[in-house]
Amino acid sequence: MTMSEVPWVEKYRPRRLSEIINQTKAIEQVRAWVEAWLHGNPPKKKALILAGPPGTGKTTTVYALAREYGFEVIELNASDERTYEKVERYVQAAYTMDILGKRRKLIFLDEADNMEPTGAKEIAKLVDRARNPIIMSANHYWEIPREIRNRAQIVQYKRLSQRDIIKALVRILHMEGVTIPKELLYEIAKHANGDLRAAVNDLQTVVTGGVEDADRVLAYRDTEKSVFQALAQVFATDNAKRAKIAVLGVDMFPHELLQWIEENVPYVYYRPEDIARAYEALSRADIFLGRAQRTGNYSLWKYATDLMTAGVAVAGVKKKGFVKIYPPKTIKLLTESKTERTLRDSVLKKIMAEMHMAKLEALETLNYLRAIFENNPEMAAHFVVYLDLDLKEVEFIAGDPERARRIWARSMNIEKRMRRETELEARAREAARKAGEEAGEELSGEELEEAEKEIEAVGKKKEEKRKGKQATLFDFLKK
Repeated sequence: MTMSEVPWVEKYRPRRLSEIINQTKAIEQVRAWVEAWLHGNPPKKKALILAGPPGTGKTTTVYALAREYGFEVIELNASDERTYEKVERYVQAAYTMDILGKRRKLIFLDEADNMEPTGAKEIAKLVDRARNPIIMSANHYWEIPREIRNRAQIVQYKRLSQRDIIKALVRILHMEGVTIPKELLYEIAKHANGDLRAAVNDLQTVVTGGVEDADRVLAYRDTEKSVFQALAQVFATDNAKRAKIAVLGVDMFPHELLQWIEENVPYVYYRPEDIARAYEALSRADIFLGRAQRTGNYSLWKYATDLMTAGVAVAGVKKKGFVKIYPPKTIKLLTESKTERTLRDSVLKKIMAEMHMAKLEALETLNYLRAIFENNPEMAAHFVVYLDLDLKEVEFIAGDPERARRIWARSMNIEKRMRRETELEARAREAARKAGEEAGEELSGEELEEAEKEIEAVGKKKEEKRKGKQATLFDFLKK
């Protein structure tokens, strides 16, 4: 395994409590609690809950503590096997002293806020009988079952600032002997939102993959932060239950999640037969998603999610070391084409409104317009005025900036002529009004008829245009 393949979150994890960034108050509480155990005077609350946002140093504290004080860590992820029957064999160590005189045990229960309530009472009893320290971690301590929470001392970890994260990232860059642009470093710290683990993973992605990867990853970090973390957990395990649980907090529809997993399968598996098995699971998941969409039976989403997570996680042997998570290329393409799609939708709305068409008819009409804009600039200019298109919309339909500018110039001339005609009509009406005022009486029938004829002559083309707005495209072409 090369240096770049080693996950930096592990390579540069603090080894001592004093190295943990900006959690001084929390570390003091942890030290006081564990030293009470070591001095033969166990604290009243035999369990400790480290609570705070992801990436603030909770897990790091446990292992730094074990290294400093000589504990053997027995770890259980509470979101993996959460019932009493599953955790009993681990927690038994909490009240069993090692008769062979080996290192003292420290029980670590990760993600305790995902623990099943059914096992909470039994685990609470084991905490009461503990002869070794028990430490739990949680993002939201209030979601830990009350029976356990009441028996534990809570230590609060604060969210890290951007300054804290930049300081840690600079240290890693110095150790690796590499540099990145200062602006990019600030962007990584900003998008991490206080999660140092996420920031370190992003930094490694940038250094190993280049600025192009940075643009892609950071573009999604704000809105899709959880999916990066969830997929990392899915691909890091061959345990079906853990893989399913990893995506529970992802704010994403199943068909979107499937695209993310599908994109990253080739980066995780290297044997063709394993890749094939993973895609077979995704294919079956896609079938369930299709059935749910057609029938409205969205309970089928559960089977699709199981296949795309557990099915992919157990598909075969994964690559070792750090694996970068990439956004789906389809999403990237949609992002890049957002401006074009916005212009298309704007043009379609104008076609639908002015020509009284449904969307499918408007889409077909748009294709005819493209042919007109390519081959008949004069008629295209009339359509620009008729639909009230702006220059960007003209460029979208014409498909060529130079051609669009020529059409746009012609449309400006048409609008000038229309404005002159409108002004002439207004002047004629004003003249008729003044003539009536000067005479001190209403116009005679003959004078009134003469003025109306003049107005009608000026406004004839305008009236024809108004009538044309009710026409179809083909009626417009015949005029």
